[in-house]
Amino acid sequence: MGWSRWLFASLLLSSLLASAPALAQPSTNAWRLRLDTGAAHRWQTDINDGGEVELDAWAVRVAADKAVAPDLRLGLAAGYGERHYGFEGETGFAALKPWSDVRQLRLSGSLNWKADERWNLFAIPTIRWFAEEGADLGDGQIGGLLAAASYRVNDRLSIGPGFGVFSELENEVDWFPILAINWKLSEHLALRTGGGFAATEGPGLVLDWQPSERWSLSLGARYEKARFRLDDKGVAAAGVGQERSVPVYLGAARSFGSHLRLSLIAGVEFAGELRLEDADGVLIEKSRFDPAPFGGATLDLRF
Repeated sequence: MGWSRWLFASLLLSSLLASAPALAQPSTNAWRLRLDTGAAHRWQTDINDGGEVELDAWAVRVAADKAVAPDLRLGLAAGYGERHYGFEGETGFAALKPWSDVRQLRLSGSLNWKADERWNLFAIPTIRWFAEEGADLGDGQIGGLLAAASYRVNDRLSIGPGFGVFSELENEVDWFPILAINWKLSEHLALRTGGGFAATEGPGLVLDWQPSERWSLSLGARYEKARFRLDDKGVAAAGVGQERSVPVYLGAARSFGSHLRLSLIAGVEFAGELRLEDADGVLIEKSRFDPAPFGGATLDLRF
């Protein structure tokens, strides 16, 4: 994600899709609570114009939702994460020592409305603060929305269009399309909108195979993009750092009853790019980095 993007709350949309069938049942006053936490390491890889970079990341999220009517469920979530970068080298991008430790705070709401027997509508408004340690989190504030409409074709397939739109630091508004899909290909195999706990912007898909009630295996890919405010030191004082990539991963998850789930994940980030801008959003330097292996674990606790 970079990996902490994969680790923190984009497609919360996948959680909404998974909860959609419950809305057809009678309303309940009970709150559903969820705690997600995880950590990951991306091994050192070469930057094309000189030097190397590696990444350690962790994140935690607390979420709650409730059916306020038989056809409407509302929720809130809050999370915090950190990314610790290590740049090494005396030439190229790494020699700039562009950033080190980056923090992310996120608040989001969620709406899941069963409009009729076929259509479900989803919306996730979000405020995020993303800034390097030493910078004011408020200087890294952006807002955005993920939304989609899902049509239930039959008992095995729900599909529909969606979009994400986010403001950007020192840049124009960013938007991207989303495919909201939940397709049960067989009794044990399903294709769905991707997201773990911890992504920000960027669409993704995951193929899940569940050979038993307790075990599931997955193959997924997504597009990742992160922009964050830098501190007032260095070559890009109060500027903007950016990382983008396409992680492809394999995952294995083990459920312990209905409340606890442990997942292990390993993969490779492709098409990685680092970008450094000044405080006005003017490019200082950018470079690609080689495919980078990563691995990590997440823990999902539900009440």
